[in-house]
This record gives sequence, C-alpha cells and structure tokens, in this order.
Amino acid sequence: MKKQLSEIHPSVQEQQEREYLNTVKQFIDVSYHREKDGFEERKKTAKSIMDKELYEQFYPSEKFVYGDSYTSNLKDLQLYVQQYDGGQEEVEVIAEFMNHLVIKNENVDDQTHDIIKVSLRKEANKWVVYSIEELKTEMMK
Repeated sequence: MKKQLSEIHPSVQEQQEREYLNTVKQFIDVSYHREKDGFEERKKTAKSIMDKELYEQFYPSEKFVYGDSYTSNLKDLQLYVQQYDGGQEEVEVIAEFMNHLVIKNENVDDQTHDIIKVSLRKEANKWVVYSIEELKTEMMK
C-alpha cells in the first residue's frame, strides 16, 4: 500500500517545483497584466509573493496610475526551469511570453515578445520572487 501511495503522490522535488512555478506564474500575472480593473487584488497577491524592494518597483503607488484606457495582457507563457535537485534555497526560472499593450486614448496597440529571468528564494516555507532580469524584449509587427 505504501509503495502504491508513493507512486501516486508527487515527489518532494516535484512538489517544490510546482510551488515555485506557481509563484512565477502569479508573479508574471500581477506584474505584466496591467489594467485598472482588478488592480487591488493583483497588488495584494504581489505583496505576498515578492520581496519588499521588488514589490515597491512594481507597485510604487497606492492607486492604478495608467488610466482607464490602459491594458497590458500576456499570453503564450512558457516557463523553463534550471535544474532543481531539491533542498535548494534559491532557483531561477526563464519565462517567455507575448505581451499585448493597448492604450486606447493614445492609439497604442503594441505586441512584444519578452524573455525574463525570475529569481526566487525560499522564505518562511514559501517561494518569494526577489529579482527579475529582462533578457529580451522584441517588438512584433
């Protein structure tokens, strides 16, 4: 019975990987999805998964400062993981996605192909994003 159970449950490594990948997905959602609607919820989530410095970079203001006609949404998110052997306190994940920016009042409709490196560390039994590095941002036609 124990053998069957161990085959069903994810290994500790797999569980850790799921946890930090979920944190990266949340981070990208609250950092690159920008619009007035849902701002407070994204800000609250961001505070729980980012270190203080990074949070203040992404949320320097109490209110949404871009205006009603500004939206930025991403799609086609792909995550690439460094080798994780378990027990590590820090990991890096490469994220690749398309970002679609629309500012109706200014007639802006841009798409970019972005690649970023997200660095996480384990704090108080959860993964926290402490750094990002933009590796590539390419305008799409």
